[in-house]
Amino acid sequence: MIRRLSSTRSLTSRLAYFFVGISVAMGFVTFIVFSVALHWSEDRVGERRILLDKDIAIDRFIAGEEGKIKIDVLTTAYNDVLLLPESYRRYLENEDRFLGEIEFDHYPDSRMVYKGYYTLNGQVKDVVLLSTIDNVEFSLEEVVYSGIIVVFIVSLLMFLFGTLLYRLSIRLIEPLNGIADQLAHQTGNSESAFTISNEAAEEFQVLTQRLNQYRTDLNLALKREQAFARYASHELRTPLTVLKGAGTLLARTEQPEFNQRQITRIKNATNQMSTMVDALLGLVRYERNTEDTPLRIITENELQSIVIDNSSQAMEKDLNIHLVIDALPHVQATQPVMNMIIGNLIRNAIAASAEGEISIHVTDKMIEITDDGPGLNNQPNQDGHGLGLLIVDDLSRRYQWRFRLYNHATRGCVASITF
Repeated sequence: MIRRLSSTRSLTSRLAYFFVGISVAMGFVTFIVFSVALHWSEDRVGERRILLDKDIAIDRFIAGEEGKIKIDVLTTAYNDVLLLPESYRRYLENEDRFLGEIEFDHYPDSRMVYKGYYTLNGQVKDVVLLSTIDNVEFSLEEVVYSGIIVVFIVSLLMFLFGTLLYRLSIRLIEPLNGIADQLAHQTGNSESAFTISNEAAEEFQVLTQRLNQYRTDLNLALKREQAFARYASHELRTPLTVLKGAGTLLARTEQPEFNQRQITRIKNATNQMSTMVDALLGLVRYERNTEDTPLRIITENELQSIVIDNSSQAMEKDLNIHLVIDALPHVQATQPVMNMIIGNLIRNAIAASAEGEISIHVTDKMIEITDDGPGLNNQPNQDGHGLGLLIVDDLSRRYQWRFRLYNHATRGCVASITF
């Protein structure tokens, strides 16, 4: 679920939801601001109107009218606070001047109230005006109706802007999704070029061009690697065949013991070289579809044959090779490939050991080869020595195995391959 929310495919939807949320919040805030502004403006209009009525009331009181007078249908004036209704009088008794709206919970209508003074014949008298401001103010229904109109207009504008943003985001993100789809569906195909719409952003155009350039360079590198391995392997087969035939002929004739040992070494080296060539040809053949190679079981006879073929130097050093098989692993690699991998590790362990024992431990998950050499710390190259380990590491990566080379706690070095 988290990955779906963080993908570019859901980005347009998330932008739309975000914009809808912003629109709702802005609509609500707009309604509140509109209502407050409308109420404030109505109060200011009422205050200005009652100040105008105040001048009319003072003129009429000076002209001789007394007590309570009607200015118009909204406003009533008094020249004595005692004439006011009790509910308003208690608000104004302690006020010298007052201008504002007074509301009561038990009284349905609010009143705009003004209290001031005027002078008549040298005598200061009160002047109080009450105005039924609710008769000219917006009712609750009118406020709600006008607020709905404002919110509707704002929502319509936000909808238009949101639609524009959604279409723009699709136009910006869809080219990237198209490239991702092509990457997902063209895995392993290094010759197919990426395509993108001409209307896509310039940055996506540049990205597509660079991806096509990298794919072309990778395709050329793969072809060079395959051609080199193919031609080199085929060219090596002819001299190997000659060496095998010559060795077989020499072995049939009577030879001194020293010559016989040399013939045996030549035969073993030729077999190792032939196995390596077969493995290289197998890699060239299956490197594009290693996942389609069927699983097989490494048999005990195959393991023993690999040990025998690569133990000639161990005999010369009086090294014992101890093979322990707990279980047989399942692998996709062919017999020549496994011969090259395990054989390289055995020969590397023999070369690193002057005496002692080479232990080979086989389970269904891994193969461990332990020697009695000096270990990695006393060698110049911490990754071991020779081309063999580089080949083993490369083959392990191709088959998605884990190859490790580390020091043993009490012995020499351990080379392990985890399937």
